[in-house]
Amino acid sequence: MKWESYDFKRNTFKNLRVGAIIEGNTFKCSFCGGSGFLPGTKGTKCHICRGSGEVTVNGPVVVCVYCKGMGHYPSKTNLTCPVCRGKGLTQVNPPIEGCTTCRGKGRVPGETMPCRNCKGKGVVHKNKNLDEDEDYENY
Repeated sequence: MKWESYDFKRNTFKNLRVGAIIEGNTFKCSFCGGSGFLPGTKGTKCHICRGSGEVTVNGPVVVCVYCKGMGHYPSKTNLTCPVCRGKGLTQVNPPIEGCTTCRGKGRVPGETMPCRNCKGKGVVHKNKNLDEDEDYENY
């Protein structure tokens, strides 16, 4: 976890750029805001964290750009984000780079579904260039 991008007092992320890799496994539930209860309800447990206020995502992760890390899409509803499944974070396999199809937005302009190239994450796996790979030249 990057110290400069995590606000321990509020238990939230701050100053993250799109595609910034975050290390760690346990994070505050984005869907309920860490309270363990669904927003706008009285006493209904959050179905994402099951009332604990924390979710586990095998790292490394990036903030979900499709729902902007909120966990629900569309905004201010109790519908889970189809990309991160309500956790606000998506698992990635480094090295990564911004998606050229959606330009890191998670959806192509004019469409409501997630980008097919990056699956709504806004980042794609960066393939190694075989010309620069030293091990490739030795074969």
